[in-house]
Formats: sequence, C-alpha cells, structure tokens
Amino acid sequence: MVRFPIMDETPPPRKPPVLAIVLAILALVAGVGAVVFWPESDGPATATPLPSASLPPSASASPSAAPATPLQRAEILVAGQVAALMKGDEAGWLAPVDAKLHGRYRTIFKNLRALDLTDADMTIEGQPKMAGAVMKIRVDLNYCFSGVDCPAHRSDPWAGAPVMINTLTLTPRADSYVITAMGASGVKNYLQPAPWENTELTFATGQRVIVAGPKSQAVNVRRALPLAEKAAVVADRYGTRLRNEQKKYRVYIADDKSWKTWYGGKLPSWFVAYHLQLNGTGGDIVLKAGRAMSGTDRQVTEIIQHEMGHAVTLNDNRNWDSEDDQWLIEGVAEYIGYQPSKAGNSYSRDALRYVQSRRGAVKTIALPRLTAKSDDIAVTRLYATGHFGVSCIAEKFGEEKMFNFVALVIREGVTPDVASQVALDKPFKTVDKACVSWIKKQL
Repeated sequence: MVRFPIMDETPPPRKPPVLAIVLAILALVAGVGAVVFWPESDGPATATPLPSASLPPSASASPSAAPATPLQRAEILVAGQVAALMKGDEAGWLAPVDAKLHGRYRTIFKNLRALDLTDADMTIEGQPKMAGAVMKIRVDLNYCFSGVDCPAHRSDPWAGAPVMINTLTLTPRADSYVITAMGASGVKNYLQPAPWENTELTFATGQRVIVAGPKSQAVNVRRALPLAEKAAVVADRYGTRLRNEQKKYRVYIADDKSWKTWYGGKLPSWFVAYHLQLNGTGGDIVLKAGRAMSGTDRQVTEIIQHEMGHAVTLNDNRNWDSEDDQWLIEGVAEYIGYQPSKAGNSYSRDALRYVQSRRGAVKTIALPRLTAKSDDIAVTRLYATGHFGVSCIAEKFGEEKMFNFVALVIREGVTPDVASQVALDKPFKTVDKACVSWIKKQL
C-alpha cells in the first residue's frame, strides 16, 4: 500500500509533538500516511524525584506547629497516591478516593502498571478553589514508561514529561480529604485523553512491544503482537544506526469509539493509524482496528513498521522546524516500513507511475510540504517520491551515509544543502538531479 499524509486544515496555535498519521487513499491507489507537527523547545529538563508523602516542614516541624492548610493536606494526599502507584499498591492508590470513582481510578492504575510505568509524579498547580471546606485543585500526573529518562514537571503540557491534567474535588470526611470528583481541567493538552485514562485495556506484552486495546479488540491485540515484534526488529536496526534506540514500543489497537476519543480524536474517516510523540520520552502508535487490522499480516506489519520508522527517526530530536523536510520524514519512514523490500518492488512504484501519468515526471525528490488543499495525487506523489528519493541516496552513497544525511536534516535541523555536503560530500542539487534520473530508470 502507498503511504501519504494530509495536513490538518487548522493547525494548533502552538506546535505539538509529531503526529504521524497513516491514512488510506479512497481512489485508484490505496495508501497510508502521516501528519507532522512539532513542539517548541523549552530547554533541558532534570529528572523528577519521587515525592515524599511526609508532611511539609511548616506542618510537621513540631507538635505545636500550625495545622496543615488545605493545600498542604492535598499535597500529602497526592504524594501518598503516587507513591502507592509506583509501588504497585492498588489499595493505597484507591485509599483517598470515593467509592464511586474506584472504577476509573482502578482502570488508570492497572493500565499504567501494565504499560511498564517507571516514573510518575503528581503536582498541584496553583491554589485550591474553596467552597466552604470543599476544594477544587488542578492535579498534573506526569508519567514515563519503560525506563526512559523522565524530565521534570512543567506547568506547560507541551514541555517536560507527558502529563494527564485533571481538576479534582476534595471533600472533607472525618479527619481527612476524599477525592469525590475528577473532571476536565480546561487546560489544552494534546495528550488527553490518553488511551489508558478511561478505557479498561487488554494487553499482550512481548520483548520489544506492548500492544493494548479495549476488550473488544482482544483478538486483534494478540494478532498484532508477533507482527509488531517483527517490525521492531527492523526499526531497532535503524534506531541503533541513528543512536536513537527506543526502550520499548507501545501499539494501541482502537475500536471505533476509542478512535474518536483517544488523543483528541477528530480524525478524518480515512485515517488508519498514527504515531504521536510524548514530548521527549518516546511515542505511541495507534491503529484503527476496522481499517488497519483488516489487511493481511504483511500489510499490518508494514503499517506498524512505518510508524516505528517515525519513532526511531523523530522521537527525542532537536529539530523544531521540520515543515520543509516532510518529503524526507515520510520517505525514510517508507524506506523503513517496506523493508526488506526495495522501493522498486513495493507499491510505491505503482503509485508513482500512476501519479506521473497524471502530473508528469518527477523533477525533484525534495517536494514542497503538503497543505490542507493538497489532493490525493499530490500527497501520493510526495510519499512515493520520498520513498524512491531516500532509496536512491542509499543506493548511490550507501545506507550509512543516507542515514547520516537523514539524521542531520530531520534530527538536527540542518538544511539539506549543508547536510548533503557533510554526509554525502556533494551539493544537494547534484544529488537531487542524480536521483531524479535514477527514479526514471526504476519506473
């Protein structure tokens, strides 16, 4: 299948981490693809220590110290909760929660533990809003998986560790507070709702991949695991070459309901999968079960492998302005996604023939980025040409030099002209011309 992207018509005011969307062409050539956005750099972050559940100094210095304020008592409550979460203590996690919320809190606990949670922190942002003795507070739950370096908490969800933000209602009962409501915070957060927040997931865990989905997708979850493990072997090879090894891959299989809500939903009907960066701590891959899992095992593997290609090339990079590199971002994901097949033996060949019969021959491999007005032919052309362009560079200069070029452009933000001189020892104009000629011969 041919992979191609369609850009959102109304990009967000700030650039979120990469959202690489795989879609299908509802035309003569079927396909998949990606949407790409980027976060703003916010400087290096430090590791977050596990908070203590002890009283703040002002509340515990001596028996004669003033009673803890409502805010201090709330801080003690959430510190105890996150400590229980990290220890795997479900009873401790649920202890300050009203019985009517146990179902949701238990779902969060079990999902995070099964997803290989290795760091977590809960932070109260701002001052509580009091209504008598009842308080409402914004609580940020930062999380990291599989032993990645976990940045410190930031109040801005676009920076620091990935975060779930909620407004909690704390009601006094006896000598303590109880969480009696969990609601939306009103803070715009591209990472909510995460798949693990509101859905009781079923899991299949392998050596390199965790696959999860609603209980309705149990069969697909089990089917996807060996295919994803196979794809991970390929992606790992390139992650090592790019010095961007992933600790582990997470693949979510979404049913129709989940697809419309996870990470904001609101995706066009022809999207079948996407890769989403979790700030600088890895990323998630989400597949739409009704579309992505309806193909053969080979097709499912190609979709997952393409998205893992985005993971190893895009996660934790230092390029904050990649809009003009879309041809290379998608081209190298196609190169990885179709391995071990070469471009000439993939659907990209038929796609490019089809496109050229309607728009003419390729004149450059560095096609301009797509816009909301790009039609199916334009997006198919970018993906197929990118695939052949990356393959040409690998063929003429060797795969190692090709990936050096990719790393400089995509991960470091170096222009193709400079990167070509450094990695390929030739001006990009010369490389581009040679690859246009090479592509014509391949078709």
